[in-house]
Amino acid sequence: MDRENPVTLLGVNMVFMITAVLLITFGYYFQVKNIYAGLVITELLIIPLPALIYTAWKGMHVREAFLLRGVGPLTIWKCVLITLCAYPVGLFLNLLGNLFLGMFGELIPMPVPVAESIWEYMINILVIALAAGVAEEFFFRGFLLKGYEGLGERNAVIISAVLFGIFHFNIQNFLGPVFLGVVFGFLALRTGSVIASAAGHFVNNALSVTFMFVSGMVSKTLPQGYESTNAAGVLTSGLIFWGVMALAGGITALRLYKGMERQHRETATSVAVISFGDFIPVVVTVIIFIVFCVSELLVIINRAG
Repeated sequence: MDRENPVTLLGVNMVFMITAVLLITFGYYFQVKNIYAGLVITELLIIPLPALIYTAWKGMHVREAFLLRGVGPLTIWKCVLITLCAYPVGLFLNLLGNLFLGMFGELIPMPVPVAESIWEYMINILVIALAAGVAEEFFFRGFLLKGYEGLGERNAVIISAVLFGIFHFNIQNFLGPVFLGVVFGFLALRTGSVIASAAGHFVNNALSVTFMFVSGMVSKTLPQGYESTNAAGVLTSGLIFWGVMALAGGITALRLYKGMERQHRETATSVAVISFGDFIPVVVTVIIFIVFCVSELLVIINRAG
């Protein structure tokens, strides 16, 4: 049964801006002090707290506000398969973006801890894959997606995905998250539950953590100087490989998605009335994001020298 959504565009966008500012200030501070403790504080406190406060103020139940509905194991399994197939597409898009940025200089190492032991690998799975996957899905595919549903489902998915990419505040890791945000958004809508997209997000992050761990172990066995000597060849071959994988994976993911049965869920009955003032918080966040991007680009250029 349809019902009116009590949240407003301005309110949702204000929460997004506040959360983003908290991320790049307190989140960054705690992560510099201790990366794992900082990530836990970021994912379990900084990201969900503003949204929880806002929805409580609006009198919404957590289950309603964050699209928390039960899903069956078969549905979860289909979402996992779709994510596995979509993963190469996101990786390929990031590779393309980094190939372009690499023309300006030397890329900046990603600020993600790489496990050097099984124990660290398990911690990364819990913190980077599970905690981040769940918290970010509740915020973006639960709170934000619901807040934008008055603009239409497709618009809500695209906008929340772009905001998800911006939220990373990293020009080297923008295209991939935007694409995956679209995938997770449509999974949440098709299944009627953020649990499904959270399962997909967990699998995506777990794959990244695993690849970094394995590549780190492999690099230790290579002869000294091998990586730098063959960097261009490795990048080119990697781009071709992931390009082929992205094509095959993307087609398969689309077919699997079309084969999923849509679950009924409550939607807003009214169409949101848009005004520029509603998006001022987003504009402010985008300006901050651009400043970060320019700063990163200058660092990349300076690293070339």
